[in-house]
Amino acid sequence: MNLPQILSLILLVVILVLAVWRHVNIGLLGFSAAAIMVMATTAIADGSDTNTVLSSKDVLSHFPGAIVTLLIGVSLLFAHLEKSGGLSWFTDQIYAKMGHRTNIVPWIGYFIGFAISTAGAFSTASITLLVPVIAALGRKHPRLFFICEMAAIIGANTGALSPINPTGQVILDAAKKAHVEYSPWLVWFLGMLISFVLVIALQIVFQDKRVVETSDSKAPEKGFVLLKPIKQENGDNHQLQPFYAICSTIAVLIFLILVIFAKANVGLTALTLAVIMMLFFTQQSKDFVKKIPWNAVVVISGLLVFIGTMMQVDTMKAVEQGLLSMTSSKIALLFMLAYLTTFLSNVESSTLGVISLMIPMVFTIFGDSPQISLILTACAAPAMLSVVNPIHIAGTLVVSVTEEKQQEMMFKRLLIIAFATVPFFPGLAMIVPALMM
Repeated sequence: MNLPQILSLILLVVILVLAVWRHVNIGLLGFSAAAIMVMATTAIADGSDTNTVLSSKDVLSHFPGAIVTLLIGVSLLFAHLEKSGGLSWFTDQIYAKMGHRTNIVPWIGYFIGFAISTAGAFSTASITLLVPVIAALGRKHPRLFFICEMAAIIGANTGALSPINPTGQVILDAAKKAHVEYSPWLVWFLGMLISFVLVIALQIVFQDKRVVETSDSKAPEKGFVLLKPIKQENGDNHQLQPFYAICSTIAVLIFLILVIFAKANVGLTALTLAVIMMLFFTQQSKDFVKKIPWNAVVVISGLLVFIGTMMQVDTMKAVEQGLLSMTSSKIALLFMLAYLTTFLSNVESSTLGVISLMIPMVFTIFGDSPQISLILTACAAPAMLSVVNPIHIAGTLVVSVTEEKQQEMMFKRLLIIAFATVPFFPGLAMIVPALMM
């Protein structure tokens, strides 16, 4: 390894540590690390070695304009559907028809969240909408509260593997840069199957006979405490505006048709439709800029700029050679990458950031494998389950809608479930690709 490559790896470790320890946006740290690389390569390069010198123009050429446009456009488009009250109305109607069927109701939230994210909505937006809606359901049926929240956020985050979603687009972009072809919809489908296993396991573990209602916050001798939602409303439930809701629904359907069948650009199509809606519904569109997940925009922009910088100085190739020198076993390499991705997703609050960081390495090492779709699933799908961790926005939201005296207990339960996925699910996802290697 040369000095720029070593420096880039050191900076990578530093930004990961600082993001977890000091809770600084990892995207801002990525931009800063890229700036340091520009200054450092200029300082350490001699006159004859101009290839290792990075310029600001080189670094900024890695800015993911298409993905940022997608994040902004899709967020604004689905903000119309949310603001109109159409999405909340639709969700409420489905829950009302299902009554309190213990085994079926959690899957309603799962498939609603999964469908919204699959259609392109940033998973955090889907979760932010569903968590308070399910809390309202939990006030009528407390025993459904916990498992319904878990199913909804797992479904919403797993749907993010869709190639229409920002997370899926990040994976597609990494594949394009690595000149690798894989089946994005197969990865999405396999991710769904893996998340099925977790939801079913949670249903079995937290079934009615194991849940005990207590008058205090202490855990019972046997079973689990029945966790309840807060009594007051804690969501932004918009009143249904029929005409606005119909127009918003039509706009989303047009978006899906153009993207899936006409192969239109996801970000530009969503942004155009969102702006057209704004022109017709100006009063309802006020402050829509707040609906854009700016934190995620900064995360993905900074990380991809820094990762692009690392690839420009061939750090990824050097890492690949280093890993291959440690072992010739592809299974061992898959084991390391799958478990590392899931572990990082549980300690870093941005799953999107971890996916952006790790997936290029997967394509670098396994890009020529005929099982690349299965390998990608083994690395990415288990990481999506970490959303239940209370350090993530989803986990934090669930804690916030829990009865105040039970919030600490909810925090601990979510933490245990999140870290229980680390040893089990990457191994489960690895079984098929490992057997085929």
